[in-house]
Amino acid sequence: MLINKIYEIDSCDDVELNIKRESKLEFKLWYDDKKNPEALVFYTQGVGSDCRDKMLNIVAENLIQKFNIAFASVNYHCIGNRPQTGAIFYLDEIDKLILDTTTQAVGIKLPYSVDRIQNYDQINEILNFINRYLSVKKTEGFLSSDFYLHLHMSLQPTKNEYQNFGIMQAQDLVNVALYLKKNAPFDTMGGGIPIIMIGTSRGGYLSHLAAKIAPWFIDGVIDNSGGAKFSWRMVGFGKEIDFVQYSEFPNFTFPHINLHCSNKTFWTSNSSSPYFFSPARRMIRNILEPSHLEICAKFPNTHYVSYHAIRDDLDPLEEKIALYDYFEKLGFDAKLNSITNESQIDGKFIKNLNHGMGIPVKLLIEKELPVILAKIRKHPKKEYKEKSISYPCEDLLYKFTQKEDKILLEIEGIK
Repeated sequence: MLINKIYEIDSCDDVELNIKRESKLEFKLWYDDKKNPEALVFYTQGVGSDCRDKMLNIVAENLIQKFNIAFASVNYHCIGNRPQTGAIFYLDEIDKLILDTTTQAVGIKLPYSVDRIQNYDQINEILNFINRYLSVKKTEGFLSSDFYLHLHMSLQPTKNEYQNFGIMQAQDLVNVALYLKKNAPFDTMGGGIPIIMIGTSRGGYLSHLAAKIAPWFIDGVIDNSGGAKFSWRMVGFGKEIDFVQYSEFPNFTFPHINLHCSNKTFWTSNSSSPYFFSPARRMIRNILEPSHLEICAKFPNTHYVSYHAIRDDLDPLEEKIALYDYFEKLGFDAKLNSITNESQIDGKFIKNLNHGMGIPVKLLIEKELPVILAKIRKHPKKEYKEKSISYPCEDLLYKFTQKEDKILLEIEGIK
């Protein structure tokens, strides 16, 4: 009988920003209670979806019927970062400053001070006022027909979370896998059940990052269009630099306003702040970090397979090629499928040359899972006693340690 169940567990605090986590970590598990699965497969959602997605449920049930696996999906920290997953628009102090100065620059006198804006209804009221003003000025010929006013809004993610980006999220993935190895409602082969991380876009990046922070633990990674480096746009504070160029995503709700949106974050470009997103913070989030790859290569290798397209405007193919070149040089079992010309489009598996290529999750897993399972069976990871890895990052040392069924992070200064 196919069973699916949602769990909540304790995971990690934010060690980098010294913030105690308020929320539980939620994940969903699918399995057949008549089978003993030979692998635990994680599908890591990208932006705009979570483990309650109806299509994911269909995919999970289909795959469990086809393969002898258990299937899991994790609502990692700050996954609720889009309106469709529960995030709520608001204006922070920078947003209000942008609104005030931008409207003044085009001669718009707002009906009340931006400091009075406290909720979404007031935001909507102000934006409608601005939109009507712009419409009239275009009709009267004072503004060109192609003029748009650029403004910025922030998103408050669900559970009062915020965008840490990457590290806590990768820890969440590993912590769920560690929890299930010990507490799953099926036989986990004495805790030796293989762990395979799969993801598209942000999910692919996080799958690689999970393998970076726990290389002795993750057996395989199947990726579609995951970034080789962290994305500046997704960290959340790009508006401090250029809110048009470095916002996370656009929202075109209003005909004459271009809204640019980013998530709440504590990271900042202010080098005097304890929340400064320093070069060390960037290094630990990069998969393509040569010195870190050399350290990771000393551990039992994870098997990697990836697909990436030439017209990917979010995560450059060139960076992914460089990453997989390093994997090859360092002896990893890693294969990159570079999709670079129209002849590779078959209309079923590969549909275009853009980010994600339109590859269906189900077909990706059906194609690559049997291959990676065969490799794991042929070359199983040996038990590694020292379940800890340290990465020097400029002036900081990031140390990840598996202890008491969790992946823990310690950060020390380097003199």
